[in-house]
Amino acid sequence: MMRRLLSCSFVIFCAFIHNANVQKIPTIGIIGAGISGTSTAHFMRELFGDEAKIDIYEKNNVGGRLATVAIGDHEYEVGGAIIHPKNMYMVNFTKILGLDQRSHAGGTLGIWNGEEVVVKTSKYKVVAMAQLLWRYGMDIYNIQNWVQTELMNDFMKIYDIQAGGHAYTSVTDLLAAMNPKFVDYLSITIKDLMKKEGYSDKFINEMVMGALRTNYGQTTDVPAFVGVVSMAGVDDGLWSVKGGNKKVPELLVKHAKANVIEGEVKVVRLVEEDPPLYEIDYKCKNCASANEIKTREYDILVVAKPLHPDINSIKFEGFTTEIKNFPHKYHVLTTTMIKGSPNATYFGLNSPDDFPTELLTGSDKIHFNSIGKQKSVNDVDGTSVYKVFTNTPLDKEKVKTYFNSEDDLRMVFWRSYPEYNFKADSLPPFVLHDKIYYVNAIELAASAMEMSVLSAKNVALLAHHHWTGNLDKIDEPFDIKGAADKTEL
Repeated sequence: MMRRLLSCSFVIFCAFIHNANVQKIPTIGIIGAGISGTSTAHFMRELFGDEAKIDIYEKNNVGGRLATVAIGDHEYEVGGAIIHPKNMYMVNFTKILGLDQRSHAGGTLGIWNGEEVVVKTSKYKVVAMAQLLWRYGMDIYNIQNWVQTELMNDFMKIYDIQAGGHAYTSVTDLLAAMNPKFVDYLSITIKDLMKKEGYSDKFINEMVMGALRTNYGQTTDVPAFVGVVSMAGVDDGLWSVKGGNKKVPELLVKHAKANVIEGEVKVVRLVEEDPPLYEIDYKCKNCASANEIKTREYDILVVAKPLHPDINSIKFEGFTTEIKNFPHKYHVLTTTMIKGSPNATYFGLNSPDDFPTELLTGSDKIHFNSIGKQKSVNDVDGTSVYKVFTNTPLDKEKVKTYFNSEDDLRMVFWRSYPEYNFKADSLPPFVLHDKIYYVNAIELAASAMEMSVLSAKNVALLAHHHWTGNLDKIDEPFDIKGAADKTEL
């Protein structure tokens, strides 16, 4: 009888200890307060509850590569600018944060080949479609059916997958959960894939090249997956957030009740191994001493900034397995905002009024990637403000070549996106060490706001599953047919 009581007591004691570990409230540190870091904070708060302590480190401004610049009395987007209507996380963020959408509908499209504008569409949608059909035949219809219908439908499976609590430790497994062919798209160029699908050289060299140069500053030699994402970026129904896309991360961090620490993280140190305990050394931005280094401890860490050369300076100390920068380079892009009048004569047009709303380029020999007329973040359209994307800065002579007048000019330099010239097997993992996660791993497949947010959700799910011991939903196949028809995001 006594033996039975002792055995029972031992089981109860073990269960008590297990529950105590599960119910411990974690301290969570997030490095980087762009859309990746702030959406991670949001999902962490949802999963871990109100008691969890969440710190988020940012050495510059909350929002990261979502930023605006002032021209006169108005602000204009200079970072991530457009959102697809089927990007359900970003759509949902506007709802929970009380933000309004700003439509990018309307306008005209042109393509410049270095000598002439080979395409210039009407402002009337039916006429514009007829013009594109005349030049590209059924390619223009097929691309809508292929990218905007078939591939976007596959992409949208991620919402049911993540609503079901499924998470993945590798980028390729996450993509395969949506559709295994997405992984194949990492190993073939968009040019070769589209040729295989029957698209004409003219369409690939003009329309697809133009989309890639304006969206990523690169060519049709990039992997097909990022090429497909780029083509979705010239779809109908595109929008941005009224007041600026940066309002999403700015309000998300408040909604998540995360503590923003203004400072630069210098060192991540492993203090204890099992369970892991980490220290962060950071240079305090607003301390009395400009070079003062402070330290904080965390149970869970998330890196929400690129760990790549020329971008990252964080040192990882005390790890038996080395954590270091990944070798992939980031593409340097120059965004120049010009208030002025385009040089219609140079482009073979009758007047500045004939200049298309968006002028793409069909060759990497052309100095600029695209020129687009802009509305302010509050939808004001009364001034001639143009955004010029280039891979190298515009000099004065180039500005004079492209514009008759220049009343104001602002130039912003970005390490905007990865250089998409690597193999799928070199993609970074989502898990760097026990309870250290890397959100920006997803960028090496394709960089976009929604990609960053779904990666943040994946990382938050991984962290919660690892913390609670609920491992059966990590790297496991998901039966999409059994998912609910309506997903609560």
